[in-house]
Amino acid sequence: MEIGASSMASREMALNKANVEQEILQKTLEKTEQSQQSDATKPVEQVPDDKQGQIDFYA
Repeated sequence: MEIGASSMASREMALNKANVEQEILQKTLEKTEQSQQSDATKPVEQVPDDKQGQIDFYA
């Protein structure tokens, strides 16, 4: 079987595409982890008892 320039080029392009997709996936996972960590560290705001269940309407 002969290996031509076009088959080598298409193989190289496929490898490059796979590497780029892997990098994108890795960055997305890192951002998701950072987001989850920052959400976990935020304190939960407590609503005063007198405001629970009350809706204020302003005209």
